Amino acid sequence: MTQQRRVQTRRQTESSPVPGQEIPSRPADTSISPARQPETSADEDAMMQMEGVYIISVAARILDMHPQTLRKYERLGLIRPGRTLGMLRLYSTEDIRKLRLIRHLSDDMGLNLAGVEFALAAVQNLLTMQQRLAARLGPEAGEQVKEELDLLFQSLNLPVDH
Repeated sequence: MTQQRRVQTRRQTESSPVPGQEIPSRPADTSISPARQPETSADEDAMMQMEGVYIISVAARILDMHPQTLRKYERLGLIRPGRTLGMLRLYSTEDIRKLRLIRHLSDDMGLNLAGVEFALAAVQNLLTMQQRLAARLGPEAGEQVKEELDLLFQSLNLPVDH
């Protein structure tokens, strides 16, 4: 009964503006509909592409980790999940991949968290270098650099995502 009253009260406060105050209009570019095709460049399209996000309990279940472990990794700066307006953590598919790599480095390779941090920085630097070389040398050379980095990651027993 009290929940129904709260919902009704919340709906009334959301729908009824304060006298003398304008209702803010919604910005035009906030739609997350995949059918909408924004008129932007290809780079901006890639950045704006919506991907799956998970709250901490779902991410912990996917990874078979305790949510406190995920909070610890965030506190140490190993990951940076997005946040909602209510400050809930939102883990992207990229965050999930990174967390799997962290678990592999710590559990399978025996690195402590300082070693994991160093390894993640090294991997990120290699991937950045790959992108820069591909941009400068063209797609064919970029593909060769990617193949070489894949071989390097395999020799280091690191998982390779395609």
